[in-house]
Amino acid sequence: MRRLLLGVALVLTACQQPPALQTPMASSPSPAAQLRAEGDALMATGNYAGAVEKFRQAIDLEPTSVPLRFALGTAYSFLDRRSEAIAQFRWVVANAAAASTEYRESHRWLARVGALEQSANFQAKVEESVDAARKSDPASLGTISGRTEWPGVTPEHKIRLRISMLGTEDSTRAVQRRADILMGEQFEFKDIPEGRYRVLGIYDDQTVWEQRFTVKAGKQTDLVFNQAASSVPANTFPRPRRRSTAATALE
Repeated sequence: MRRLLLGVALVLTACQQPPALQTPMASSPSPAAQLRAEGDALMATGNYAGAVEKFRQAIDLEPTSVPLRFALGTAYSFLDRRSEAIAQFRWVVANAAAASTEYRESHRWLARVGALEQSANFQAKVEESVDAARKSDPASLGTISGRTEWPGVTPEHKIRLRISMLGTEDSTRAVQRRADILMGEQFEFKDIPEGRYRVLGIYDDQTVWEQRFTVKAGKQTDLVFNQAASSVPANTFPRPRRRSTAATALE
């Protein structure tokens, strides 16, 4: 009898023990999020064609994603595929919240290339965006100003550069700008939200410069793209051939 009571007590004690803690399983990103991350990584290296394929695959999985549509439009714009970029940015303007970064950046790009649509719904969203912009504090934005220079090269040599700016953290990833300039010219990006960015200077699909920095609210970030800041050879850029004295005399 004593053994029976002891057995019952052991069973009751075991039943009162708290359940073993289960180690939570780390949630893995969705296939679309994984493709987006791969596309962002390719954008960061200047491989815009590769990024396009990743973003397109992600959109096949999530066709109504505003960030994915914006990312695809941005990649198209960096490839000078204007019609495809216009289609994606117009989709963003039509579907994104007017106060969102994706909407503002898409609207800015479409306005710059003269591709804004003028529907009544569009005008309403523009007014909403303007109101949101008025409520925002201009002091929370910064400016990026830079200049390019290389020994023996001036704007007259017509060395064309592409300056690409990309956000490098979640809060700035939708902020991406581009400027096409000549070697020896300056560039400027205004109204940049505070955060971390990187700027690439590209010549003939080759990255000549890459600088990472943090934009501070109400401040200007100054960049200098010169030979000292680059790892490419000094003779990367072609020089115009000097005309011979005889050829000059014949003119």
